[in-house]
This record gives sequence, C-alpha cells and structure tokens, in this order.
Amino acid sequence: LKSELYIPGVVDRLIREGKARVKVLPSAARWFGVTYQEDRSGAVSAIQDLTDKGDYPGRLWDNHL
Repeated sequence: LKSELYIPGVVDRLIREGKARVKVLPSAARWFGVTYQEDRSGAVSAIQDLTDKGDYPGRLWDNHL
C-alpha cells in the first residue's frame, strides 16, 4: 500500500527490451493525476467535466478494448 509504480521507468524498460512500442500524441489538454487517495475526488470531477463537454466519451474505456 505504500509503494509507487514509476510508469515512465517501466515503459522505458519495456521499450528497451523490445516488448513495447509507444506513440506519443500531442495534446493541449491540462494534465491531472492521482497519486494519493485525496486526489481521487478532483480527478473524478475533472473526468466528469471532460465527459460533460464531450471531450471524453461517456464510457471512456469501451472504445479501447
């Protein structure tokens, strides 16, 4: 519960091992993240706002599975 996964390090390792390819997409969107439990409500609100504005689909993950 107290450990953290450093995603860029993992992605870099997978690329170097030939196990992954990454495409970086440019965006003017504002970044937000969730590191702590206290961050959750702000992230949920931000995602809901983006969904309400039509920037995100209502069922975000359905388009990517």
